Amino acid sequence: MTAAVLRLQSWWRQREPRERRMLGLMVLALAAFVLWYAVLVPLRQARASAQVRYERAALALVQTELQLAQLRTLDQRELAPPEDAAALKQTVMAAAQATGLAVSRERERDQDSGGFGIEVDAASPQQLFAWLDALRQAHGLAPSTLSVAKREGMLRVQAEFDPVE
Repeated sequence: MTAAVLRLQSWWRQREPRERRMLGLMVLALAAFVLWYAVLVPLRQARASAQVRYERAALALVQTELQLAQLRTLDQRELAPPEDAAALKQTVMAAAQATGLAVSRERERDQDSGGFGIEVDAASPQQLFAWLDALRQAHGLAPSTLSVAKREGMLRVQAEFDPVE
């Protein structure tokens, strides 16, 4: 190693001062080029990529916080259930009609309970779940019993409702 350094020093001393300055400037220019393209450009690209990831994460955080706030307001709102059996029946039937669920039969249960049942011969899963969700979200209701069977590619639904006491 020292022999190589000694040869390099000897070679350097043999150069004219003008050549030394020119070689020094060339080495400096080459070092600046390497620094620019090997270090600074990749760092800038990494910074830009990190900024994009940060902005996406911040947006996702804001959306999540908004959804959480909406869920909290849903939990805190007081849903007034229908007051009597007639209002319950009207609410259930209106929700079924609004979601496109065609009720084929209605049946009254015993007079003491005031409950009733409905049957739907053909419903799509989307209609059924839209109806159940509408009852829960808008009125805080759910069937006391629910029977669903697949028949000829559609769903056959039987649901019974009891008045809320």
